[in-house]
Amino acid sequence: MPTHRFARGRAWLMRHAAAGLACLLCVAIGTVVLDDYDAFIDSPGHRMLAEVTLDYAWGRSDALLRYKDRTYGTIIFEAPLLWAERLLGLQDSRSSYLLRHGLTHLLFLAGGLGGYALACRLYRSRGLALIAMSLFLLHPRLYAHSFWNSRDLPFLSLFMLALLLTHWAFRRGSVPAFLLCGAGIGALSNMRPMGLLLLGAGLALRTLDFLQADRSARRQIAWSGGAFVAASAVTLYASTPYLWSDPLRRFAEALAFAGDHPYTVRQLFRGRYVWSTEL
Repeated sequence: MPTHRFARGRAWLMRHAAAGLACLLCVAIGTVVLDDYDAFIDSPGHRMLAEVTLDYAWGRSDALLRYKDRTYGTIIFEAPLLWAERLLGLQDSRSSYLLRHGLTHLLFLAGGLGGYALACRLYRSRGLALIAMSLFLLHPRLYAHSFWNSRDLPFLSLFMLALLLTHWAFRRGSVPAFLLCGAGIGALSNMRPMGLLLLGAGLALRTLDFLQADRSARRQIAWSGGAFVAASAVTLYASTPYLWSDPLRRFAEALAFAGDHPYTVRQLFRGRYVWSTEL
């Protein structure tokens, strides 16, 4: 049996060697161009939000409750970036931001591989999957953002992986598969509430499965659907300290904040400074 599994694993690696080599090439290129990208205007704020969130989670401070971006979750990605920085003992801002850029880019590459795997499952064609992955990884704007944008690009990358988990869960149909899928969507929603769109879509499709199934299969579908929703809710709650004391009210606040983000600053646009509300 171990020999058989090794042979299957080797055959799988050979089939998908092109995708692996493409990602390794991207890693090599990324190490060369990593320091060509500077920090962007929101980088200090993202890092500070991770700090106040962790302080709130450990009971050291309630500054999170007064922070302007308090409804954004940080535990899934921003907090690990801060932990990595502290673990390595980085003291200067340049080293800190280079580390953040590198880890953000690696997650972007993981999202590209997730897109490749999803396309393979959907279309049964490694060629089409390579095209899909290339369109994702080589998009000029996405590629540049994949180094310094530690909020939007990680959300996009995790969305690709959550889509892959969703497809896998519906193919398996088991309670453990939907538990894992729900946890992935809960983690995605920690970064941005828009991740809940995937929860709603998955629940709607599972409801259709339930309505179309015979009586003997409905019990399994109901259990897996319940596990899906429960895992999403528990993961989102556990990974978002701001929700801990008053989850319903603060979650409604987060949704309202996401739908009408208060962004009023002066920005340089076509050679002159204008208010963001006038663009």
